[in-house]
Amino acid sequence: MLSFLRGKERLRSIQVEISTACQLNCEMCPKNLFSSRWISALMDFDLYRTISEDMNMFRYVHLQGWGEPLLNPNICDMITIAKRKRCSVGVTTNGLLLDREMCSDLIKAGVDLIAVSVAGARPETHDLIRKGSSLEDLKQKLKDLSSVRKVEKRPKITLTTIMMKNTVHELPDLVNLAREVGADELIVNNLDYIPSPDLGGMEVFSPPGLEPEKHILESIERAKLLADKLGVRLYVRPLKMEESVVCAESPLTNVFVTYQGDVAPCVYLHLPTKERVIPRFFMGAGYLVEKLYFGRVDSERLRDVWKKEIYRDFRDIFYRRAMAQMYPSSFPGKIEIPEQCRTCYKMYSI
Repeated sequence: MLSFLRGKERLRSIQVEISTACQLNCEMCPKNLFSSRWISALMDFDLYRTISEDMNMFRYVHLQGWGEPLLNPNICDMITIAKRKRCSVGVTTNGLLLDREMCSDLIKAGVDLIAVSVAGARPETHDLIRKGSSLEDLKQKLKDLSSVRKVEKRPKITLTTIMMKNTVHELPDLVNLAREVGADELIVNNLDYIPSPDLGGMEVFSPPGLEPEKHILESIERAKLLADKLGVRLYVRPLKMEESVVCAESPLTNVFVTYQGDVAPCVYLHLPTKERVIPRFFMGAGYLVEKLYFGRVDSERLRDVWKKEIYRDFRDIFYRRAMAQMYPSSFPGKIEIPEQCRTCYKMYSI
């Protein structure tokens, strides 16, 4: 970490929101819940070119935000541009447009990672939660992707899912699904952003002082044993809330750029809605959190935004928290979490 902080290495990653539009209406997605306020848009290609001027600051580029990146007609050119900057490139997709032609085009462009979102291992689960998606169609597209990439031996294929009370029991079956379609790994995330009280109680992680429910732990353990047996890499997010020194989004080494070119510390401090605030439900209470941007790349260079005092001050809080953990005698007293992050589950290891 210190080498990053001292500017001796490239930063870890930049996440670029090339689309806020999506064909699906997933039950846990803010696009579905805030449909009347949602701004569906595609990032302008010239804006992306401007962002790319400073992509050599980063090792990895992830093309995804609050929308479906394959809806952007310039997706393959965007990947090629990032590769020319010596970056690895990944996308997260709902898979609807992932036909053989698209798979071939993405691979030719040089994509290194394709992550595909699934809600469950059974059609009655996946199709109900990810409205507009068919699990059977998605499985065939994943098999086609796996077949096409055999020639090139890339990209890595990842399945991603969100643990919820109504899906966690299917984790072992999702491991089987990953093996069936030729995926390399399965990443299991928490419901870490709860935009509505209607979703309260659907999370499977436990508040401080409480243990996760037994049946949840058993389902995860069965999935881990099966993954080891089948040779599928499995990563499951923690289930117990514990305050992190630096949150999982790692604002010290990562940057998020919105579809309009606004520069934010992470995706959770941005939402493509008409309001300036983000509704957030945390530990049973509702909050309105101000969106947080430090500059805009259509009027200033990304590397100049990164160096702004206000942005440095924000990152310095996490830097001092990290230093205090390593050298507690040099940093007496508690260094508080930034106000915008105190009610975000990502700050608590989730």
